This record gives sequence, structure tokens and C-alpha cells, in this order.
Amino acid sequence: MRLTMVPETHAAGPIILQSLANSCPKLTRLHWMTKSIMQLLPSSWSSILASSSLATSLEVLEIMSPPLAAPDEPTPVPTLRLELPSLHCLQISVNEDSVSLVSVVAEEWQLPSLKSLYLQYRYQSRYLIRDPRLTSNVASMISAHGQSVATLAIDRHTACNVPLHALPPAPVQELVYYSYGLEQSKSIPFTAVSTLVLLIDLDRNSPLDTAIWRALKELHRLQYCSLPKLKKVVVLSWPLDKLEEPHPIDARLLDETDRLWVKLWQRETPKLVNRHGVRLITLAETDQE
Repeated sequence: MRLTMVPETHAAGPIILQSLANSCPKLTRLHWMTKSIMQLLPSSWSSILASSSLATSLEVLEIMSPPLAAPDEPTPVPTLRLELPSLHCLQISVNEDSVSLVSVVAEEWQLPSLKSLYLQYRYQSRYLIRDPRLTSNVASMISAHGQSVATLAIDRHTACNVPLHALPPAPVQELVYYSYGLEQSKSIPFTAVSTLVLLIDLDRNSPLDTAIWRALKELHRLQYCSLPKLKKVVVLSWPLDKLEEPHPIDARLLDETDRLWVKLWQRETPKLVNRHGVRLITLAETDQE
């Protein structure tokens, strides 16, 4: 059973979650999408889940709750160790204060089956937002739960605030990340990555050539990173989504350095593709007259 909840008032939050726990004991997917104010104290999440069968039934949990002002949190809050043995996918907002659900999840929750972790900035905007809290929040989540995670996704706002070299190592196999964040990253601590999904912001009507060269430029940064197991790079960008066959690049227009770089991305490994698995480029080796 899958359920999406959009509560409107703070007082309703605990009541709704407790009611869910009582009436849907086998609930496997919960998407908690609040609006203007936070509906649950971090400690309420732990206590309600711990006292119900949701602790064992939940497999997918998405919490995008706005933060609660610290003074409203009861003090002191007793530590409650919560284990969610079936949870394999967690999506959570990371732009929180120090007294937040992020801290509780990192410090008190045990997620032995977690395979997919999605860290997202709650407010989406065309303009990139600077938030110094994000690095410590993301790092704490990966430190606590990253050792079992196979897929780590970090959205564009978070990536722009959290360079990869600031994060602890983890055996992540699939990394979803934003191109601007890659530009700020001096290294990638996830050496087990076999699939890199790179998000590139381009207008829907941008020329295909522009999108291709932008992708190659961003990927040039990977030569300074140790990714010995990299097998595939998936580039997500509006113009590239339309590609149905590899885009030819005339070798005569390239200098030796660019030609070697383009050839690298024609190999079987690592494979460079769009969202639909179509190779992005092919090098047209035309004899010069």
C-alpha cells in the first residue's frame, strides 16, 4: 500500500501519523509531503514509528517536512533507538537546523537494509541557494548509513553547497549528482561507483552541439578522480533526452587533445549515454585531403 499525506496544521501531524500506524499496519510506502509548517517533531517520528508495526513494514519513506524552530522541541528529548529493518529507500530534506529530523535519523535510526538514499533541498528554485548547514547534514547521513547504500542521489541545490570531497567514503555504486557541484569537487570519495548520473542544466531549446560539448567539458573533470570501476555515465539534460542515435563529431575540427578525449567516450567502458541509453557521440574519422 502506498500513501501520500499532505497535512495542513502542526497539531494534525502526530494524529494523522498515529492514525495511519493504527489503521494501516502493513503500509510499505509513505510519502509525507507537508506545506508551510512542520507537522511533526523529530522525536515524534521516532516514537510513533517505534510504537507501531510501521517500524517493520515500511520499505520506502519520503519526508520533506519544513524544519521546526528549536525552542518548540521538548528539552531534553530522550534518545530513542529506532530500527527500520525493511526500509530500503529513504528520501529526506537536508536543509534543516541542528535540532532536526536529519540529526535524529543519522544518530538514532538504524537502517540495515537501506540501499537508496536521496538527499534533497526542500525548496526548489531556478536560483541556486547557499546554505552552510548542508555539508554537515549530508556528511552525517552518509557517515551513519552510507555503508549499505548502493544508490546515492544529491539534488542540484544540495550539490552546489556540498562538494564531494567534503564527504566521507562509502561503497556507493550509483551516484546521481549535479554538474556544477562536480566542478567544485576536488575528488570523489566513492571509488566503487560504476554508474554516474550527471544532471546538466540547459534550456529545453539549447542546440544539440552545445549540450554535447557541455557534457564533454563537465566530464573532463573526471580525469582527476579515481573511479576505477566506472562503467557508465548517464547525462540528464533536456536537449540530450531527444537524441535517438549518436551525434557525429567531425574529427577534422578537433585538436589532438580533444580527439583523444572524444575517443575515450566512444569505448564500451565507460559508456556515455543519455536518459534512454542512447550513446551521445560518434567520432567521424574523415580522411583529410
